[in-house]
Amino acid sequence: MDYLKFLSHVTTVPGTSGFEAPVAGVFAQAFAPYCDEVHVDHHQSVVALQRGSGKGPKIMLCAHIDEVGLMTMNVEEDGSVRFISLGVAAQTLPAQEVTILTKDGPIYGIIGAVPPHLTAESERNAVTPVEELFIDTGLPYDEVVRRVKPGTPVQLAGRTMALENGLIASKTMDDRACVAILLDCAEKLSRRAHDADVYYVLSAREERDSLGANMAAESIRPDMAFILDVTHGTMPDCRPGRTFPLDVTPVSCGPNTHRKLAALLKAHAEKLHIKTMDEVARGTTWTDAWEVQVSCEGVPCVVLSLPLKYMHTTVEVGSMDTMADQARLIAETVCAMDAGWEETLCF
Repeated sequence: MDYLKFLSHVTTVPGTSGFEAPVAGVFAQAFAPYCDEVHVDHHQSVVALQRGSGKGPKIMLCAHIDEVGLMTMNVEEDGSVRFISLGVAAQTLPAQEVTILTKDGPIYGIIGAVPPHLTAESERNAVTPVEELFIDTGLPYDEVVRRVKPGTPVQLAGRTMALENGLIASKTMDDRACVAILLDCAEKLSRRAHDADVYYVLSAREERDSLGANMAAESIRPDMAFILDVTHGTMPDCRPGRTFPLDVTPVSCGPNTHRKLAALLKAHAEKLHIKTMDEVARGTTWTDAWEVQVSCEGVPCVVLSLPLKYMHTTVEVGSMDTMADQARLIAETVCAMDAGWEETLCF
């Protein structure tokens, strides 16, 4: 799979939390050639099914399609738009290009801030709070008020670029890089026989409340779930134990992770010469697994993480080699789930 080409496209498609319809349609089309059924549900999640022989389990493979962004609040007298953040840190916002996604079409703008020449020296290195920032579209007040209603989603802009050593930088790698991994996996499994029925859930609203994954799990009632999401890549000045090298696949461990599934993944990774590390979560994993595990009568879950540098910015950096490794790992693990799959879950 050409990860650079695919991500260059899908990371530009609008899909802030609660407004995922545009990107859901794109992903539904992408999975259709490799799956027996594909639909977009009422919550704007994509659910795609690859049928197996019927002898294996129902496996849910989940990654979320919503992206962090902004939401409009009110308009100032000069036409500037005030907003709130939906998962984006204030220090990354000044000088950003944005798109206000109005019902009658996009409005392009930039996030302005008072220049250093007009601020006191003591304020120049301070982070400007979100409530003091604004979007400048160039339009007059009357036009902005007519088109930009409170609660309108705002998408950040950012291009995808290849870096050295197989790395890629882009906006919205969280979590569409993991959706790309699942697409690669779907392509691989479409050419192989397997006993499991594989449900690809491309979930909505993970950044808000994981409603999409929760409702999909209630509908599918899977026997187990593999949740793909991002974690923090190794960066300078970060505390040890909180970040991971970009060429490693972290696998969750803790009271909310099914230990047998985690062990199975790591065993297959060792056979494939894929490096893994334990990612300890004493409570919530801050992923869709938190809601999926308690859906239905309880679903055994494990989380595979893709390390990213600079998470929730427009220059998130990850490894395309690691993405390809994870697609191979998931495909091999799924194919190993045969008629005796229940023994896999027994302690």
